[in-house]
Amino acid sequence: MLGALLACEEDAEPTYEQYNADDESVVIEVGADEELADVATSLHSSTGEVEIGAARVGPGGGPIGTLHAVIVEVFDEYASDIARASVRTASGDRGEDEYDLDADSTGEGIWKIEIQSVGEEGEVREDTLTFRLWTEVVEEDDGG
Repeated sequence: MLGALLACEEDAEPTYEQYNADDESVVIEVGADEELADVATSLHSSTGEVEIGAARVGPGGGPIGTLHAVIVEVFDEYASDIARASVRTASGDRGEDEYDLDADSTGEGIWKIEIQSVGEEGEVREDTLTFRLWTEVVEEDDGG
C-alpha cells in the first residue's frame, strides 16, 4: 500500500507560481521588410523592486517566416529559484500561445527557444512577447 501511495505522489504534476513581475514584455514587428535589431527587457521580482535577469528576442522583427531566438538569462543569485521559463505570444486576431523555453544544460539560469513568425503574405503586425519565470511550489507534508 505504501508503495502505491509513493508512486502516486511521484507521478503528481508539479505546481508552479510566477516568480517575476507581470507584463514584462517586448514587441516584435512581424512582416517587416528586413530583419530588425534585437529587442530586450529587464526582468524583475514579483514586486518589481529587484532586477533578477533579462530577456531578449533576436531579431526584433522581420519578414513572415523569420526565426526569432528567445533568450532569458536569470542572474546567478536567483537561478536556482527558477524551475521553468515561458514566453506568451499575443498576435492580435491570431490569438495567444505560450511556449516553454529549454533550460541550458549548464543549469546556469539560461533558457532559450526559437519561434517562427507566421502570417499571410503581405501581413504586417506587432506581436507582444511576455516573459514568465516560474518557481515550483513545494507542498508541505502534513504528516498525516
